[in-house]
Amino acid sequence: MMSLDEMSFNDAIELYYEKHQAIRQGNMIKLLELKKKCPDIFDEKKDFEMRDMIEYAKAFQASDRYKELCKLEMKEKLTVISTEN
Repeated sequence: MMSLDEMSFNDAIELYYEKHQAIRQGNMIKLLELKKKCPDIFDEKKDFEMRDMIEYAKAFQASDRYKELCKLEMKEKLTVISTEN
């Protein structure tokens, strides 16, 4: 068993989406597997925290600052290639 606090953000988000997809589909077997893997995912407080983090991340991705940071990261990766010999 693993705690949500010990997981990486990406793994925790993946579990969150798996849980909610299993709930929508009524997949009790998947829900039991998730409960064995990480019982914290079924804590209502943690569920709200995860939802809030996802909403915050989505809002940040839509911000001008995020777009600016992506451009800066891309500029750092790009290099000018000279074809002159």
